[in-house]
Amino acid sequence: LLNPGICPVNRDSIDYILSKNGSGNAIIIVVGGAAESLNCTPGKNSVTLKNRKGFVKLALHHGADLVPVYSFGENEVYKQVIFEEGSWGRWVQKKFQKHIGFAPCIFHGRGLFSSNTWGLLPYSKPITTVVGEPITIPKIDNPSQKDVDFYHSIYVDSLIKLFDKYKSKFGLPETEVLEVN
Repeated sequence: LLNPGICPVNRDSIDYILSKNGSGNAIIIVVGGAAESLNCTPGKNSVTLKNRKGFVKLALHHGADLVPVYSFGENEVYKQVIFEEGSWGRWVQKKFQKHIGFAPCIFHGRGLFSSNTWGLLPYSKPITTVVGEPITIPKIDNPSQKDVDFYHSIYVDSLIKLFDKYKSKFGLPETEVLEVN
């Protein structure tokens, strides 16, 4: 996985990539990570972003642009058992997430020969990724929490605007709201 450029999402790796001179020094971070995967269910559009601000702090430290991106249809390709907060199943998932870095999910897709049977293949649903305008971030060697909060709010607002701009084009009603957890 390291050969095509995949690397761990930690400060050292990000600092290394963003400190290189020249073009092509971009990183893609799935900000919601394992926590977001616990809430993936068909018909729901939510992101885990409210308390995820480390990526903004690193962008400020390096002066790297932030680009809002949303993929419509991702939650439609598998069906997942969602355990309620406070349940035994959710407790197990959160313990795994905390100690191992991922949350085990119970999910299913379609079967190999029929979409009417259960299996591990994804349901045949389109996934469309939309990319917003880059948000120019100033280079601040030691950004304050106020700086981080300010640019984080700009990023969240841009992501919501991107979602709202394209939601009806991809089959969602105008009343649909992107839930930011």
